[in-house]
Formats: sequence, structure tokens, C-alpha cells
Amino acid sequence: EGSGAKTINGVSYDSPTANGQSVTGIGRDKVGKIWYRALTVYMTSSTNYAGARTATLNAAKDLYGAGSAEYNAVGAAWSAVNVS
Repeated sequence: EGSGAKTINGVSYDSPTANGQSVTGIGRDKVGKIWYRALTVYMTSSTNYAGARTATLNAAKDLYGAGSAEYNAVGAAWSAVNVS
């Protein structure tokens, strides 16, 4: 969904970030594909938050390429919640 103020189904939300930077959403379909690949290829039962960040970045790179908008959005989202 991205960060910042928005209205979804008539409900207003505000999604500030820990680092003050904005995050642009890439859509649920792409997020689902990235998350599924990360879960099925890179993550294990002992994956922590930092490992999940690495796994989702690797999955985004596999699917969309390093430096793609999707890859950059995944990195920005993890930074927004203070996971590096």
C-alpha cells in the first residue's frame, strides 16, 4: 500500500515510517510473488527479521532484477520499519 495518508474502503489510514522516508507501494500481486518466492526458496524456520529482509530482496532480484522499482521498494519498506 505504501506509506503516508490514504483512504481504503472508506477508512482513513496514516502509515508513517521509522526513518521518515516515503515508501511507494508496488501492489499486492507483486508483493505476493516476492513473499512466496522468499518463503519457498530462501527462508527457513530459523529466519529472523534481518534474514527475511535478505530473502525478500533476493526474491525481488530474482523476479524483477536488481535495481528494479520492485527491488528498491522492498528495501525501502524494510528500512521504513527499521530492519537493516
